[in-house]
Amino acid sequence: MVVVAPLLAGMFLSSHGALGRDDASVEPIGSLVPDESLDPRILSLELDGTRWHSAVTELDAALFENRALERGLERAHLELADVRSDLKLVVGDHGDAKLVSLDLDANIADAHAVLEASAVARFVRTGETESDILASADNATEGSRRLQLSAEAHDVQMKRWRDLIARSEQMSGELSELGGRRLELRAREQALVAHIISTKATLPRSEGRIANAIEAVRDGRRQAAIPDTDIPVTALDAYLNAEVLLGETEPECGIEWWMIAGIGRIESRHGQLGGRRLTANGETSTYIIGIALDGGPNVRAIVDTDGGGLDGDPVWDRAVGPMQFIPETWSIRGRDGNNDGVADPHNIYDAAYTTGRYLCRLSGDLTTAAGREHAYFGYNTSDAYVADVSGHADRYREVLDIRLR
Repeated sequence: MVVVAPLLAGMFLSSHGALGRDDASVEPIGSLVPDESLDPRILSLELDGTRWHSAVTELDAALFENRALERGLERAHLELADVRSDLKLVVGDHGDAKLVSLDLDANIADAHAVLEASAVARFVRTGETESDILASADNATEGSRRLQLSAEAHDVQMKRWRDLIARSEQMSGELSELGGRRLELRAREQALVAHIISTKATLPRSEGRIANAIEAVRDGRRQAAIPDTDIPVTALDAYLNAEVLLGETEPECGIEWWMIAGIGRIESRHGQLGGRRLTANGETSTYIIGIALDGGPNVRAIVDTDGGGLDGDPVWDRAVGPMQFIPETWSIRGRDGNNDGVADPHNIYDAAYTTGRYLCRLSGDLTTAAGREHAYFGYNTSDAYVADVSGHADRYREVLDIRLR
């Protein structure tokens, strides 16, 4: 079973949170779909991008579907319990009514037999008709009394017989109604059982949809952009990672993520140069290789130093990766920034960490504008380059740094 901290199906999700369709609480998407591989400051950011929004929308739909199924299943179980309880009562009432009906039938038969026996006994006992009895002057009074008593007894028995007949007819109606109700409840019971079985069979597919949507959200988050910036999440994570590492090893330098981001923007548009994208582990979708450093116009001449291992050129060196390191410089400065055991200039985590270390070595104190400009100039000896990098770095700090605090 898929568990989403816990499952919050039925939620409207946005790039910065989830608002329940029937719940006024807000659940941040970072809590709903955590990613321990990312700097936690990123998880609270509002994100942008078609892939991100599509993934979040799909997760919302998957969660809503799953919650609807679970609630439907819960309601079906509750209703089934009620139906079975009602059915038990109806079956019991029907059984009791059947017994009463059988007793009534027996009583009706007894009453009818009494009426017949009374009529026969009266005729056998007297051997006289009613006319004979009343015709005798000597027996007129006694005869009238006997006839009156006999009539009264007959009326009592007749009334009892009729009452029993009426009650029997009433019980027949009750039995018919209870029988219909019993059939209705059994049909509803069967429908509920079928619905429960069908829903349980559907849940694994729904949970699989959630699992796929969660992975799409994690991947979409990595590819998402930060509103008001051109920095993808993976690049920002690499810059933040470098800031944390250098804060531990070189705290006196005072480097912050936006100082590195300024260089990333100018060198490769944060690994997105030419429509490239960064993978989840920080690799560029295709390598970023600069022009041959062959001494042409405005180009330094640097003969190959790596046998073409990093830049694919066995004749001349070329700048490589999202931070555009020359292979010779990388061989000296390159460091592993994502702790995978490899220092790779094509990986933005390694390149950002190495860039940060290099800036610290070039200046020693990046807390001042002068110190940063000195470091940037050492990275690329061009005043225009320094101005561009500084401008972007300052804008990133102004636009985004406050949101990361």
